[in-house]
Amino acid sequence: MKMSTRLILVAGGVAVSVTLLLGWLVFMNLHDMSKIRASGNPNETGGSALNCGGEILSEFTWEKDPVTHATLGPDAKSAGTLAHSMPGGRSSTGGLSPGKKGKDINLVMPEVDLFNQEGIDISIDYRRNESSGNFYTRGNLFNFGMQEGFLSIMYRLENPDGKSEGIKEKTTFEVPQDPIYRTYRFIFTPTTGKAELFVNSVIVWSHQHEVNSKLAWKNAGPVQIGKDMNGNGSDQPVFDNLVIRSTGSAMPIAESLLNFMLESKGNMVTVHWATAINSKASHFSVERSENGVDFKSITTMNADPQIQAGDEYTYTDKTAPQEGVVYYRIRQVFQNGKFISHPMSAVRFQTDKEFSIERVNPQPFDRSFDVSYFIPQSGRVWIQLCDVTGKIMSSESFEAPRGKNVHVFHDKGKLNSGSYTLQIMFNNKKVSTRVTKS
Repeated sequence: MKMSTRLILVAGGVAVSVTLLLGWLVFMNLHDMSKIRASGNPNETGGSALNCGGEILSEFTWEKDPVTHATLGPDAKSAGTLAHSMPGGRSSTGGLSPGKKGKDINLVMPEVDLFNQEGIDISIDYRRNESSGNFYTRGNLFNFGMQEGFLSIMYRLENPDGKSEGIKEKTTFEVPQDPIYRTYRFIFTPTTGKAELFVNSVIVWSHQHEVNSKLAWKNAGPVQIGKDMNGNGSDQPVFDNLVIRSTGSAMPIAESLLNFMLESKGNMVTVHWATAINSKASHFSVERSENGVDFKSITTMNADPQIQAGDEYTYTDKTAPQEGVVYYRIRQVFQNGKFISHPMSAVRFQTDKEFSIERVNPQPFDRSFDVSYFIPQSGRVWIQLCDVTGKIMSSESFEAPRGKNVHVFHDKGKLNSGSYTLQIMFNNKKVSTRVTKS
């Protein structure tokens, strides 16, 4: 097999390759975050469906009372006096409402070591009905939530040299105030040192730390869900599908993957890898993703004690999607139960997909709607809403990345009820669809 047929990532080149790839692929609407929009699919089921890579620590779906009952992991110790489950969650399920009279949700988890992870992945479905509040809080050391309508994050890390580093930031992403659930997600991965915030699977903020840094939880106190969040006194669900996962450990052996190679041939992708510490490994999981964020295990292989350091493991994926970019990574689980997820690599398949509008949701709309569209390359997009006479009622323009995007349209002018034409223009082409105001 000739090496020229392979995509080769060695440890020293992984970070650069991934950075360039992501920069090329996912620009992610950071050019003008004053526009309230997030790429991704607003109809995706959210919650656990978006979290496929790490070990689940805790999961809540709030399908029924008591809301302190967890679907997976430990139950909560307490919740706000009026917090309860009721219909109206994402995808016509139950959800968590703070209740009437402006009482906070304040779901308090037990103080257990389970949550003292070196890396963490927190995902929650939320629809905004107030100006500020918190999704996930631990004392003065960690807070993931919303400040004056903008997504915010605060955490503290311990660097490999033992020094402490803190981040506290109100991002430029304004959380839309409408009846649509979106998935808000924070991920910190120790092996890469990268912290990221996502909305509907698309990155809206990131910060790069030293590799093998880890979250600091000393004297952090218990986990609280929905601290200072009361839904503006309205008795309707605001939360659904909370999933908390580990993203692995910060370990010197994180660089133990000697090589990681993807070989695309026909309708198949063969994954090659080797490790320098095979004797300490328990098994490997080959994981695949179509967006570079949400990974699913496609096979698990036990470590072979007969393999020498540097010898290859291989796996052929015969079910890879045959268009766009497909990502792969190796999760290495050690005999002591800890695991690390090695940086990803990707294969690009040719796609003939054209500029198009994919979906408008909801239909009919009241105050806002999400329009999902596809553009074959990055560039400037114009979105217009016209009445039945062709008069332009709203017009916006912004830069968007190649691929699927979602724009959040807000009815700022209090449109009359009726039918309108939604037009999207890109690269001297125009596509349109009908939308209805209720």
